[in-house]
Amino acid sequence: MCTALSLRTKDGNYLFGRNMDLEYNFNQSVYLVPRKFSYKNVVTDKIENVKYAMIGMATIIDNHPMFADGMNEKGLACAGLNFPEYAYYENDAVEGKINLAPHDIIPWILGNFETTEEVKEAFNNVEIVGKTINPQTGLATLHWMVVDTNGKSIVIEKTKEKLEVYDNNISTLTNSPTFDWHVTNLRQYISASSKQPENTTWVKKELKPLGQGLGSWGLPGDFSTTSRFVRISFLRSRVDEVENGIKGVSDFFHMLNNVAMSNYSVVTPEGINDITQYTSCMCQNSGIYYYNTYNNSRINAVDMNKENLDGNEIKNFSYLDEMDINYQN
Repeated sequence: MCTALSLRTKDGNYLFGRNMDLEYNFNQSVYLVPRKFSYKNVVTDKIENVKYAMIGMATIIDNHPMFADGMNEKGLACAGLNFPEYAYYENDAVEGKINLAPHDIIPWILGNFETTEEVKEAFNNVEIVGKTINPQTGLATLHWMVVDTNGKSIVIEKTKEKLEVYDNNISTLTNSPTFDWHVTNLRQYISASSKQPENTTWVKKELKPLGQGLGSWGLPGDFSTTSRFVRISFLRSRVDEVENGIKGVSDFFHMLNNVAMSNYSVVTPEGINDITQYTSCMCQNSGIYYYNTYNNSRINAVDMNKENLDGNEIKNFSYLDEMDINYQN
């Protein structure tokens, strides 16, 4: 389970990121993939060359970057979120199409495009094929949110019925069911507000709100995918723009924290805690990738523009998962 969010700052920068909700660590850390890197398409055996450098949270298998989320040097950002029971892939390559495995969607998008319009156009000729990097890795059931620095966002979903690219005017995404269902479901909560309701009178008794927050009465508080979509979309709808710089980044983390999972709040049928392993926030304009982890709430940052983007080797940045406490005496 996961939640993704896009925000704009007052000075026109765009922030995009996600909560990674999982019951296990997948050996993730921040990786920089430079422009001259290439990798093999496991569906076609073709070598894919990277046009634009990219940075994001990933794991490396057989020298192949498996991105959970990331952005490229042009500010295009993408995240893959779990899409169980609905994701559907072709068994074999489809002739005349650009055939991609699920784990190659993010590096292919970030390695080739600058805007969501370009991605949307390209996906008219894309097919997603259910191939894994090797026999030991599982097949991820995913859908994807893509955001550019023009403020446009799309959601890509491949179901048994069709491959659909939605315009995402909500600027959020969670998991199943399909994106259009989530958007329709928001209509049940159109009376929710961040403002206090006015005093009213029932018969002869004046009724006043008990404290702050009553305007959002009725918003779901559980951690299901549908409830998280409602809650993060409500929070996103309350703000057109956040503050500039690190204040906006702070707002971003606080908003995603509202739908984050802690130990013991969600337990799988196998008795394992499903937790928010990490939260990411990418400043798409500056190329800085921010993140914190379940065990380390300090925000860490990697600036891709301080690195050599013209190399051909992947660079790894340590995943800082140990609590860093600032003792003041």
